[in-house]
Parts: sequence; structure tokens; C-alpha cells
Amino acid sequence: MAGSSRSSSASSKRCGCGDEVVIYTAGRRAKNPGKRFRRCPNWKDVNRSCGLFEWVDDDYSFTDLSGGGVSSHAAELLVETYKMKNSKLQIKLEIERKTSSVMKKLLLMSWVFFLLCAYGVC
Repeated sequence: MAGSSRSSSASSKRCGCGDEVVIYTAGRRAKNPGKRFRRCPNWKDVNRSCGLFEWVDDDYSFTDLSGGGVSSHAAELLVETYKMKNSKLQIKLEIERKTSSVMKKLLLMSWVFFLLCAYGVC
């Protein structure tokens, strides 16, 4: 991928070739600028590459720096982030429900008014 930068592997994950997977960051001119991805280190050599490619940013397997597996702090932050997003979405949903109810009542009243005027009552 043109314009991507390479970083050392964050884990000892291996691709189908048996080599350690490399993490890249898509460059500014890429379709997904700044997004990280894993790729087989042999991707330039069609005969050797296993074709591995996967996005990293959508992978929520946070590893702490001590190598002890999933960082509980990172997991807590992720849970807290989703709770906040959920709260915001619940508020938006409630607003939409109330707005919908008001709009239905206004529509009904406009039809009643239309029918009354059509029959010469107003």
C-alpha cells in the first residue's frame, strides 16, 4: 500500500507463512488514512505471501505493555466509552419517539381540519 508506514508487531501473531505479522498504518493518501492494519511481511512477493490482511483498529484485544494479556484498564475504558455512547443513543431515541408522537398528532389534527373545511364546517 503506497504511503503506509510500518511498525513493529504488537504481538507475536504469525501469518500463514509462519512469519511474524507486521502492523502498518495507512498513509494520508490511502482510502483509510491513519487506520492500522496487519499484513503478511511477504506481501510484495506473490509466490511467498499467504495474503493475510486484517484491520487492527477494529480489534479490541488491548495488550498491556507488561505482556500480561488484556489490560484491565483499557478494557474498563472501552466499557465506559460504550456505556456513554449507549446513554447518548438512549437519549436520542427518546427524543425521536417524542418527536414522532407530536408529529403524528399534528398530522391527525391537520386531516381533521382539512375534512372539516372540505365539508364547509370551518
